Amino acid sequence: MKRAQNIDEVKRANRGLVLNLLLRHRIISRSMLAVKSGLNKATITNIINEFEEMGVIKEQGPIQSENGRKITGITLALDDVVSVAIRINRDAIEFALCDIQAAVLQESMVEINKDTPVEAILSIIYEGIDRMIALDAGKKVLGIGIAIVGPLMTYNGQTIAKVYDMPELSKVDFQKQIQSKYPHMKVYIDHDANVSALREWRDYVEETGNTKGIMMYLNLGDGIGGGIIIDGNLIRGKNGIAGEIGHMGINFNAKRNEFNKVGILERYAAPKNLVRLVEQRLHEFPHSQLHEHSTINDIYHYYEKDDELAVWAVNQMAWFLSYGIKNLLYILNPDTIVFGDMIVNSPKLIAQLKTNLSSDLPEEIVDSIDIRISKCEKGGMLEGTGLMVVKKYMDSLDIIDFIETHYG
Repeated sequence: MKRAQNIDEVKRANRGLVLNLLLRHRIISRSMLAVKSGLNKATITNIINEFEEMGVIKEQGPIQSENGRKITGITLALDDVVSVAIRINRDAIEFALCDIQAAVLQESMVEINKDTPVEAILSIIYEGIDRMIALDAGKKVLGIGIAIVGPLMTYNGQTIAKVYDMPELSKVDFQKQIQSKYPHMKVYIDHDANVSALREWRDYVEETGNTKGIMMYLNLGDGIGGGIIIDGNLIRGKNGIAGEIGHMGINFNAKRNEFNKVGILERYAAPKNLVRLVEQRLHEFPHSQLHEHSTINDIYHYYEKDDELAVWAVNQMAWFLSYGIKNLLYILNPDTIVFGDMIVNSPKLIAQLKTNLSSDLPEEIVDSIDIRISKCEKGGMLEGTGLMVVKKYMDSLDIIDFIETHYG
């Protein structure tokens, strides 16, 4: 039986609902708040009056109503609220100060390598957090978000990144370590592909107005990570590894390598392998503009110029990616698949993927799937990490306590 809510709980939930709508719509009228929240106009008026008195919202506009009339809009006035976003990758740690809408206000980066000791990594993180907060001491810090390369696994009360080629990252629970260093702030951690998925879902909802459906975000870089969102909810699974499509086996005849990775998708379809493909086949394409020192960006550049070797290499990547997509279609049947990070934003690549899919899938499935490339640089991971912090506060209603503490 569901426990009945008392008056204070109902009031708290209603205020959280209104804040969520203000965050999602950025600017909205009182009447539309009532429609979208399902609350009566008197309740909306009381909440808005309370928030206005606290300085949490402000009037803005005029905006156009659905019937074409000009009316006053309302927007959040939390310009002084920020979160600290951190991305831990194999070659760098990135920092950002994000506003309430997760837009990056300030950012910095410190290079590391696969041999950097975890103690040094933690020191870099602490210094980066302190530096970001000190950039504007007048800001109210909502919390700290961490996006880390994965897989990120939860087991026996620990959340550990199992990074096969960077074991230093597997030695500590970063969330617990950083939380103990900053006990007065909330600290959250997630896989980098998951926070990117949150960012993409928000863009998808803003673009389409659709809050229902299944999105699969694929983060293509050194490996292939994934984030699954169903009706706005991130799916993590029992141990947090849901969406790790890069570890899907596609070649059972493959030999084991030093990391015990046997014939998995990312071994063949991750963009990092484009460099290896070009090096292996360079002698077969004497007229190619590519050379033995060509980078991934070089390959993409000449792919758009129809360089034969670049086209061959990218088409190979697309061919292997298609295997992963086929599995996703039969397991999740998503509405949308989004590729991000180290992937070229090319209609030609999407067309090639759909051509590959058409060879094995019914036409109805291929025609209905929406495949797109992220518009966000680096998969929008810093923005997604800031968004994760805000979403955690909103979903838990901790945002109400934060507002009462800082604005009440």
